[in-house]
Amino acid sequence: MKSWLITWAGGTITALVGMWLLSGAVQAVGVSLPVSGTVYGAYDYTFEGKGAWVGHAILSVDGTLVTADMADRNLTHGRRDNGAIYGTEAITLTFADGSGTVEIQAQYDGIPAATPGLYTLHEVGTFANGTGKWANASGQVTITGPFVLPHSDMAPGAPPWIAEIHGTISGVQ
Repeated sequence: MKSWLITWAGGTITALVGMWLLSGAVQAVGVSLPVSGTVYGAYDYTFEGKGAWVGHAILSVDGTLVTADMADRNLTHGRRDNGAIYGTEAITLTFADGSGTVEIQAQYDGIPAATPGLYTLHEVGTFANGTGKWANASGQVTITGPFVLPHSDMAPGAPPWIAEIHGTISGVQ
């Protein structure tokens, strides 16, 4: 009798925990969701007194549309002999629905085009430092697209930037 009761109780608990996980109340650790979208904006020479790329992100996270304000701060910057640029940056996404923020810690390369000032961005990064429902976010993304390298004689709001973002994210509540 005891072994039957223990087996029944264990099976019931297992089924209840499984139903709870499937309900979406908790995301199982290690579940990676696809993320893709478009980021766009312009260089703001006065942002935080240092300048940054600022704009917006339109993302699909596992098929759910989310939008965010974006601030892309260059941390390091260098130039190679062939004119290519490289460096690191921190991209902060602040979600429009108030669900929190997440940072993308990234390394970038900018490959010069055939025309002056135009580059193709190739960037790889990881999610970190989230808040709210994004507090435990992790994963990797690739960001690619054209941009015009800013310089001091450009008008406010220029140059423009638009890129695609693709990758995976896990740990989102």
